[in-house]
Amino acid sequence: MLEMRSITPDEFVQWTRAEARAHGNRLDDDPEMLRPHFDLDRSIAVFDQGEIVGGAHSHRIEMSIPGASMVIAGVANIAVQPTHTRQGLMTRMMHHQINDLHERGEPLAALFASESIIYRRFGYGIGSLHERWTIDRQHTGFSRPYDSHGRIVFVDPVDITKELPGVFRRTTMDRPGVFQRPLHQWERDSQAPEHTHGGQGGLFYAAYYEDGGSVDGYVTYRIAGANLVVNELMAATKEANSALWRFCFDVDRTNSTEALKRPVDDPLPWMLADPRRLQRSIRDGVWVRLIDVAAALKLRRYMESGRLVLEVNDELCPWNEGRFELAGSPDGAECRVSSSSPDLVLGVSDLASAYMGAVSFSTLSRAGLVDERTPGALLRADCMFAVQYPPWTPCNF
Repeated sequence: MLEMRSITPDEFVQWTRAEARAHGNRLDDDPEMLRPHFDLDRSIAVFDQGEIVGGAHSHRIEMSIPGASMVIAGVANIAVQPTHTRQGLMTRMMHHQINDLHERGEPLAALFASESIIYRRFGYGIGSLHERWTIDRQHTGFSRPYDSHGRIVFVDPVDITKELPGVFRRTTMDRPGVFQRPLHQWERDSQAPEHTHGGQGGLFYAAYYEDGGSVDGYVTYRIAGANLVVNELMAATKEANSALWRFCFDVDRTNSTEALKRPVDDPLPWMLADPRRLQRSIRDGVWVRLIDVAAALKLRRYMESGRLVLEVNDELCPWNEGRFELAGSPDGAECRVSSSSPDLVLGVSDLASAYMGAVSFSTLSRAGLVDERTPGALLRADCMFAVQYPPWTPCNF
């Protein structure tokens, strides 16, 4: 008989080992380094004759949503050991977790999907997108003359906690889908063993200083053979953005530059003289689940004032199944259960994607995922849920 419950302090190491086996890994981190930031009460473990064979967890973490920021449930560590797959364990854990988050009064959950086919059936929808780039060095010229008045300085890894977190926040302040790294995560990155092991492939940090001495941007990169790989580039000004990309493109003994996670509206393709040479691929970033539709819709801000009656289908959460009347504006919103005829009918996972600004209602309608019952409702919804900056999730939680 399988048992599902939270773990005790004595079971924490066993839980981390079970997760590592489920993903085919050895432990990357010392469990005792993880323990202080792990809330046992938010853990889930499945036991078979006393052995942990599956588990999940969630963190309370800050995420930006259109026009606001809120604390959400960051779902992680979802794992079922190979000895117990295809037995419904993951479904049981996910259902249990969604109900638990609802009881805690947490209206949104988010996760990063190892496979994009898995989580839609649990009500999650794509909450952000990003691009991956590759460009050869000879094609990195800018379309306009470039002249920088600032300077770029390498940052010792032990010092990244001083000024880089502020740059990250300034750069992503108005962007939905961003998780602000807690200080302990910056500290852990600053103490990563790779910084002292030497050899090729180590991580470098470089910051851009404007004339006045302020840090307006930084880049985190590594060298893999003759390829420079940009892990993260954050720029709070146009000058910092241009200078940091120029720096990356011009590093000696490199033939190409690769960037792992860039926003879909990044200005760099428009800065290049030959943008066709930039090889671009797009993929999903964070996935979002509206645990409480009415509460979540109240927390968001809307580009234009308007009213909509949304009929939501949610097989897992009966409290979300029904019609909701939304009155939204740039200043706030009200949302209540309604008996009025619906303007739009859609599933909760698709509503989550539109909620974040990752896709328009009109696009979802053309995909057969939204039914327009009131003429003009799609355009009204598109205008209300529009965002200035598309959602982007440059780092995991």
